[in-house]
Amino acid sequence: MARRPLALLLCMAAILACSACSSRARSEPLKFGVRPFARTGPGDGYWQTPRGGAPGSSSARRPTFKEAGITNSQEYGLDAHVDWGHHRLKIGASRQVLAGDATLTEDLTSQATFFPAGTAIDTDSAVDWLQAHYQYRVDVPMGRCDCLKLWPGVGYKWASLHHVFEGDTGGRVSRHHAPGMPNVLLDWEWRPRSRGHLRFSGSAAAAITTGDEPRRNQVIEVLGRAHYDFGNRGGLFLETGYRDVVLRDDQPRLQNHLNLDFGPWIGLGGEVRF
Repeated sequence: MARRPLALLLCMAAILACSACSSRARSEPLKFGVRPFARTGPGDGYWQTPRGGAPGSSSARRPTFKEAGITNSQEYGLDAHVDWGHHRLKIGASRQVLAGDATLTEDLTSQATFFPAGTAIDTDSAVDWLQAHYQYRVDVPMGRCDCLKLWPGVGYKWASLHHVFEGDTGGRVSRHHAPGMPNVLLDWEWRPRSRGHLRFSGSAAAAITTGDEPRRNQVIEVLGRAHYDFGNRGGLFLETGYRDVVLRDDQPRLQNHLNLDFGPWIGLGGEVRF
């Protein structure tokens, strides 16, 4: 079912891109941009990992990040875009690491595996993010030198969750699922002076699957960046942001469930334009 909205979005992007190519002058060049980044910040939430959706095969809303020894999360990624006039195609990929170790203070059941209190557990989990979007630029004049650029867009986001933890008593849990969902976003960019080195940008995005609770997935994210451009070819940026994540699979009775609050993070990245 997830392929149908994805196919419609890709067809829409292709039609709009072809329209742009026919309506724009051939002399207008394509513009490319690449941005690698790294982030770190507090993470909070829980996993719930039953076996086959069977009630009783997982402790409710456990293990929590706190009891698994996860206080911070790191993310490493890259996004890239190609511009043609006011049109933009953008893709991005990143890995968010959720790792820690701790000793359980309460009995825990996960994927029908029992971990008694006092078990030392080691968690090595991650979420791989992948997204693709079409965007259209809207220029908003703000005086003689200033200009606000808005990039509303539509696309698709995938989240591939790898959850692994094991105890020193021999128990081990491993679970993978990869939901996808339509995504809408609004990027913005503001340069205080037309020839200045300082620039500010940000983004707000919401990805939500259709359907009823409790199987609905959602990812809500906001971020802001302060850029220092060395010239037309690129520069560096600092960023901060926040992400709220709810990921479930389609088990009919008891969901495999990740609830994750990430942020406010601090990040550093670079940008190359050509």
